[in-house]
Amino acid sequence: MVIPLNPLYLANFDDHNESDEISGKLKAGLSSVENTDLCRQIFATGFENEELTKLIKGYVEDNKTITEVFHLATCAFLKFMDINWNPHPEALNVNEFFGVEWPAVVEAATLLQRDSEPLYVNILFPELLLFSSQIFTVLHSIESNVLFLWWNLRCKVSHQRALEDASATIYSELEVLIAKLSNELQNSELFVSKPRLKLLACTEICQAYLLYGRVQKAEEYLTKGRELAGLKLELTGILGKRTKYQQNALPQLALSSALDSNVERPAAEDSHGSSELPPDLELDDDLRLNKIQYNEKISQAELPSLEQTLCLLTVQYIQKSQPKDDLMREELQPYIDAVLSQKSGAWSTRVATLLIRCQLEATHKRTVERAMLQCEAIVNDKTGVSSSTRLSYLWASGLPPSWGWRQQLADLCLSLGLTKAALEQYRALCLWEDVIVCYTMLQLRHKAAEVIQQQIDIKPTVKLYCLLGDATDDITCYERAWQFSNHRSSRAQRHWGNYLFDRKQYTECIPHFQKSLEINSIQERVWLRLGYAALETEQWEISATAYRRYTYLHPNTFEAWNNLAKVYVQQGDKPRAYRALMEALRFNYDNWKLWENVILISLDTGHFEDVLRGVHRLLDLRGQYGDAPVLRLLARAVLEGQEDADGHSAGRLRKRLLELFGRVTSVHQNRPDLWQIYADLSPTYLLKAQRLLKAYKGFTQSGNWSNNPETCKKVIDLALTLLENSLKARQECEEKEILQANQQLSSARLTGQAVIRAAEKQDWEETKAVLDELRSEFNKVTEYMKSIM
Repeated sequence: MVIPLNPLYLANFDDHNESDEISGKLKAGLSSVENTDLCRQIFATGFENEELTKLIKGYVEDNKTITEVFHLATCAFLKFMDINWNPHPEALNVNEFFGVEWPAVVEAATLLQRDSEPLYVNILFPELLLFSSQIFTVLHSIESNVLFLWWNLRCKVSHQRALEDASATIYSELEVLIAKLSNELQNSELFVSKPRLKLLACTEICQAYLLYGRVQKAEEYLTKGRELAGLKLELTGILGKRTKYQQNALPQLALSSALDSNVERPAAEDSHGSSELPPDLELDDDLRLNKIQYNEKISQAELPSLEQTLCLLTVQYIQKSQPKDDLMREELQPYIDAVLSQKSGAWSTRVATLLIRCQLEATHKRTVERAMLQCEAIVNDKTGVSSSTRLSYLWASGLPPSWGWRQQLADLCLSLGLTKAALEQYRALCLWEDVIVCYTMLQLRHKAAEVIQQQIDIKPTVKLYCLLGDATDDITCYERAWQFSNHRSSRAQRHWGNYLFDRKQYTECIPHFQKSLEINSIQERVWLRLGYAALETEQWEISATAYRRYTYLHPNTFEAWNNLAKVYVQQGDKPRAYRALMEALRFNYDNWKLWENVILISLDTGHFEDVLRGVHRLLDLRGQYGDAPVLRLLARAVLEGQEDADGHSAGRLRKRLLELFGRVTSVHQNRPDLWQIYADLSPTYLLKAQRLLKAYKGFTQSGNWSNNPETCKKVIDLALTLLENSLKARQECEEKEILQANQQLSSARLTGQAVIRAAEKQDWEETKAVLDELRSEFNKVTEYMKSIM
């Protein structure tokens, strides 16, 4: 079996022309398939994997029939994408499309469920997806052909987009397909002859990983794609004006782009010059400019279509990998502007970019109106974009199905306070969770329960029973959903667990979360909640497992890493707690509570440099740090030369620790405990004595230190040490330090005298012995001073 590795089979339409035979067949296949007899044979298998494999294997030596099978699957899949990514699809009769009646016993929507996750109700003609998915899977299992592999990958990604929630099964299948395709990128003659296809493959793999939130793996292929494209994108700060009446230009983010001249690429005008692009509406605001007016020209290249898609991919990557705040929105805007400023490009890339801009602009009062009008223009577009235009780069753009655009429009209505308009849209789309939100906002929550009950009466589903439970707070609804699914629905257990979790019934919710995850192990939020519930109930092993799984699925969440570290501490595994905290720091470097945890764990595990780094960081973030017990332990480790986690002596950190204490004591100038530690670290007797004098001032500034026997004893001890160090400083000083040492000794003597007098007045029993020592040292200093005068 050999199908030529013709790039035209990949149906991106860049290289197609009207006279091309493959292009003609694929376009014709979007109306109906030709080989009805072959369809009848495939239908007869009931899409059972063994039967279908047996049928197709029978044609292994017949290249013409195998090619027909491939064409059938490709045309059915393209038709599925064309219909579901079209806001106004044409009417379709599945039986007429295939030329054969669809087998009544085959429930496509049921067969396409994965890990108990059903298809969205808005997905049209799932029969087309089932038909193509089964055939691509079988073809790929029979022969390791790049075309079969790539189409199978696209089919799996589209299948996941059609499901209500992420499926662990599909993700596992995708990982295998991506690994094989990545290997082909290095070896296949198709990619050697067509390097632009290698770039396209990287973008589609990146989109697959972004779909599951795997940002690290997505970044790998995004970077690889930019290298293949020879595309350099760099954010810079340039002075510019954002409003009509702005007098002074302020720094604004701008994107400069450059293309490597050694890489061959078709211009966007050549590949997509005939694509009908949606209009980019101007911002009609009385204050804000439509676009930022920069004071200088930005270096921007005319981006070909694939490079525009890479720009869009960067936006989607940033959205997934960074916190959703104003800084992220500012960072995204230049990339969006770069795509929208191009005259030609792929339709799917332009629509996806406009929809993302609508999301960002929905949060600001001066742009929300444009966001609404832009989204309406996309949803209501009836210009009749051709199938070829719609399908080109569709898998690389990550554009959601067209019903998702309507949902976004409804979300915009809701954000503007148009609750009834949003409610109407949600009801039309059967988005019952959003319907409940709307009715709750309208203070008609009972109405939500009535609507859902009506839908259950028409056709009961697990989801409807769960939503009825959410709307009525009736826990028995979740039990009915579980029974209705024959104990196979992860959703039923998830909703049940969430109900208990929200009421802080953590012990009771844990078994429900565990059952849900046994069915579908890729539910990130459920792993997170399970980890927290187990943490609260001190079930450390369950909590550790849950947080580990969550951090594997979603590694860029610092809270999960921080909580995992807390669990490890409770388990007595501080080295693992340290590693978890280091991961947490990667994703939130500015959280002071996290740094406090880092300091404590690093001290316990011998990572003394990280303790130093942590204290400096807390001083930067909060302007203070005065945990004396921690600093005392760190000082002891340095003074005693204890081994750190890497087997090195902590004594090497003495200079850096002294610098740190310089910062700490400049902030906490009246903390005697900190000055005493600082004195212990000091390399000379003179410095020790000077810092002990600072400690004394901190102790005695209130004036009532002698009223308490415990404090009185501390001050006497301090004065005794001060006198001893001042005396040694004078005895061992160099010629140039004599004057300074004399002054210090004199100050220490006066301090000792004041302490003796105050302590004698109180005459505490606890201080008598140490007071005698102080008198003796005082007399010794006095005699010495007489001798040197």
